[in-house]
Amino acid sequence: MDVWGENHTFDVERETEEYTKAEYIVTASGNKVSRRSVLCGSQNIMINGRTIIKEGCLLRGDLNSIKLGRYCTLQEETVIRPPYKKFIKGIAFFPVQLGDFCMVGRGSVVNAATIGSCVRIGADCYIGRRTVIRDCVVIDDGTILPEDFVCPPFTRWSGKPGQLVEELPESLEMVLAEDSRDYYDKFVPVGPSGPGWQSATRKLSVISRLNVGGSGKGQSPATLSKSPENC
Repeated sequence: MDVWGENHTFDVERETEEYTKAEYIVTASGNKVSRRSVLCGSQNIMINGRTIIKEGCLLRGDLNSIKLGRYCTLQEETVIRPPYKKFIKGIAFFPVQLGDFCMVGRGSVVNAATIGSCVRIGADCYIGRRTVIRDCVVIDDGTILPEDFVCPPFTRWSGKPGQLVEELPESLEMVLAEDSRDYYDKFVPVGPSGPGWQSATRKLSVISRLNVGGSGKGQSPATLSKSPENC
């Protein structure tokens, strides 16, 4: 995902991207969730609306709560996993929150504690445990951020490990917000729902609860005795 071109410009004019209607569930609040994504612990997953979750994404709401803002996009095979910390008595998983107008690129793994609004995370990135990413941050493809890292607002990061590349203009906030809206509006369905659509909807009805958000559970750390590597 090219989030910041060589000429330091951001192209807000996107082409229309089509998806097969039968492959997505569209909730009452406008969330578009792929039937081939996996949302564990859906009662702990809250999506505020007009968010796109594509094929192969994994959200580990069974570990602790996950909150996604409006107009977020998770590209294919994105993993959102609540961060953990080891204590003498076991392991505690903490909630993870993404603000509005965030995009996460294909194949990226996010273990952050908090991600602000208007954030762009490129493809194949790794965001370490308990990392805090402030508003209007751009992270280039393939970047690795270590655990407990803090990215200040209006900055761009790249490399393994991630290094500060440059400071970004404050006007970028408006551009990124508009780009997120444009991406959502141009992600459009094509074709009929197809046979078996109603049956598939019943099997995946748990996802439809995302339009009203989570149950409020999982706000405090959930202490587990098993190894986090197996989660």
